[in-house]
Amino acid sequence: MSLATDSPVHSSSSDDFAAFLDSELNSTSDLSPDQEDDNEDDYDSNIERIKRHKVESSESMKYPDGSTSHVDTEEILETSVKKDICTHPGFFRGMCLLCGQAIDDETAVRFGYIHKDLKLGNDEIARLRNRDLKNLLRHKKLYLVLDLDHTLLNSTRLLDTTPDEEYLKNQTDSAQDVLGGSLFKLDSMHMLTKLRPFVRTFLEEASNLFEMYIYTMGERSYALEMAKLLDPKKIYFSSRVIAQDDCTQRHQKGLDVVLGQENAVLILDDTEPASIEWHFLTFVLRPSIPM
Repeated sequence: MSLATDSPVHSSSSDDFAAFLDSELNSTSDLSPDQEDDNEDDYDSNIERIKRHKVESSESMKYPDGSTSHVDTEEILETSVKKDICTHPGFFRGMCLLCGQAIDDETAVRFGYIHKDLKLGNDEIARLRNRDLKNLLRHKKLYLVLDLDHTLLNSTRLLDTTPDEEYLKNQTDSAQDVLGGSLFKLDSMHMLTKLRPFVRTFLEEASNLFEMYIYTMGERSYALEMAKLLDPKKIYFSSRVIAQDDCTQRHQKGLDVVLGQENAVLILDDTEPASIEWHFLTFVLRPSIPM
């Protein structure tokens, strides 16, 4: 089922976001068409059963004059049934993605890198991870989480360059030809950035084996600028760029915001695993890249 087609929230912004979320999560269903039809039939049967129960209950309720109310019964029942059966899988601006009810779920995890107002419940996260893992395994892939600084590239503020490094400012490559360069002066960020040698070859080859994430403790604006240098056509990372503000624990990386099963995740980082909440396979990359 698609969030875009199944959500009873009828505002255009919710519908647009549901379609966007389907696209971002690459939601290709693992069910065959026959299985999906069976699930939809079961869903409809449950709705009809609950509605019959509520109709019987409503028919036993009479006004003081002895009349029974049937005003807008169908509309009321439809809303009531959806609220009764909705599992509230995720939330957009505090509203359930499916039923539109305002919910304050403190256990939901924020996925700001997908959309700044998106939160997902733990059950929905588990469902998406299981489905996505099956899809990746069919393509013989795993997940690769990549750090930025001292791993894929190295950046320094222009103010921090030494007199011996001043010449680098005149040897930078054009930001208009990102794929042809490796050293960039980013005036908007007052920063000088050098890509690791052969990093694009690495990303191209790794993309055949992994679904890749960028994960940095830098600010989001910085992370997005670096992603543009590494992947200007959004072939490798798409929206999978996680920054400091996306972490659920202050100043600590964790896989709870990665929509991938932890036992299928490989991590490449220059930081010791003991200082971050990494699990399973972590490769520590050294040395850092000199300018």
